Amino acid sequence: MAHTPPLHQIRPSDDVTHILDWLASPIPEDPAQDLAQLGGELAALGRAHLEDAHYHRILDLFYDRAHRLSQALKARLTETSLPLGKELRAMAALLIAVHESVAAGYERVLLDADRLAHSKRRNAGSVAARALLCLAEALETSCMVAGPPPTDLWHRAHTLAKSARGLFEPTATVIPGLSLDAEKIYKGLLALAAAQPEGFSPGDIALASEYLTQFSAAVNLLPSPPPKEEGSWYWVDSSRDMGPVPPNRRIPPDHGDLLYCSFQLLARLLGEQVSALESGMPAGNLRLPERAAGHGGIAALKRLQAHWAHPPHRQHPRRHNNFRAQVCVGLTELWQLLEKGEAPEGAEVGAPHMTEWMVINESPSGYAVMHVAGEVEGLVPGSAIALRPAPDKPWSICIVRWMKSENPEHIELGLELVAPAARSVQLMFRNGDPGQLPTPGLLLPAIPALREHPALLAPSGAYSARRFFIVSGEDKTHIMQGRLLSLDLQTGAVELFQFESDPYPM
Repeated sequence: MAHTPPLHQIRPSDDVTHILDWLASPIPEDPAQDLAQLGGELAALGRAHLEDAHYHRILDLFYDRAHRLSQALKARLTETSLPLGKELRAMAALLIAVHESVAAGYERVLLDADRLAHSKRRNAGSVAARALLCLAEALETSCMVAGPPPTDLWHRAHTLAKSARGLFEPTATVIPGLSLDAEKIYKGLLALAAAQPEGFSPGDIALASEYLTQFSAAVNLLPSPPPKEEGSWYWVDSSRDMGPVPPNRRIPPDHGDLLYCSFQLLARLLGEQVSALESGMPAGNLRLPERAAGHGGIAALKRLQAHWAHPPHRQHPRRHNNFRAQVCVGLTELWQLLEKGEAPEGAEVGAPHMTEWMVINESPSGYAVMHVAGEVEGLVPGSAIALRPAPDKPWSICIVRWMKSENPEHIELGLELVAPAARSVQLMFRNGDPGQLPTPGLLLPAIPALREHPALLAPSGAYSARRFFIVSGEDKTHIMQGRLLSLDLQTGAVELFQFESDPYPM
């Protein structure tokens, strides 16, 4: 029976000796130093004349090193905003390429099905699972930098999942024959794409991936559309390079290699976990990462749950446009802009900063815009942004709903309109904290089409009591007491809540 020899029994060429020596070296503190060389050494392995068993053994070492580097780099990405700096973007592109190359190595290993069938240390299902995990890492990294999925990633993922099914005896899974590891990873890929990751911050995407590592088995894969009573579902054409699509976006074709998936069970599970978190249960007791209960964590989980339970669809038709607009990014910048007015040209550093964008389409609920000119920073999904078509027009207050950036010079945003105007205020919550400092916020008018009552836009985590004071006016002497009615929006950057004048001031 064939088996793979340990590394010390491999008789390497000089090139392979160099590769093995490098793999044995410690990983430097700066992953950038290692990442470029890893890609080069991996290419050298592909050129080396090795038996498939030896190639497979060394490839596993590259797999382990790539995943350790991936953790280090993704820890940096979770704290970033767009546009990425040159160094970080180059590192992300290298990491994606490395994951794709390692996956390609395992795809090569899978071609030797006879040897795998008699191997004691590896079977086809676990090889496919490793390849799928590499593709999942490539997709996650692409999402964290707001880039598109790598070309052919989905077609490769579908092929790997099908190969894993075909090489195993039927099991108790919904689609018989797919090994548990490969099945979970493939389901996780589908679920991450279905969550519309372009609308999540890098930290939120990392949280979603950690969640799916634990719970993606709850995704249902089906050979035909589920019954209507099961709720919303998605379809996948396994013969094409595309992820899951809800039928409310595109009706499935009547031909092709179709697969159907439902995230209803996953959504119900997550809904129960969110309820437990809000009741005070520690995240660890629910097998959730600690960040799930942290700043913005519950809000991100609620949005994941909503996407999986009800695939979003467009509420209004879009009108294509082509006009320029000024944009001011960030709640702090907006507050300063509305509080102090626009600074004259050549004003001091720290004055509100405006950039130029092109509105490419609009609807009653918002805009899609593309960056044109000006230094921009601090862009993350869920952050506040203001837009106006001309200097004599009022600022429309929006929330960034999605971001796309295929290269450093190209950034597109989807903006949700939350108010056609706003006023800068300061908030003091009646939470019994004598050391509380005023919180800058924006007072938004009531709008019949959006909300019945006036609302406040404040930094995420600001809300700490149902009753509060609103301080406004140039001399800061106008004080109003308010009572929260509903928390309408919560992201990692801001929260928006409706209120009424407090009928029982104290």
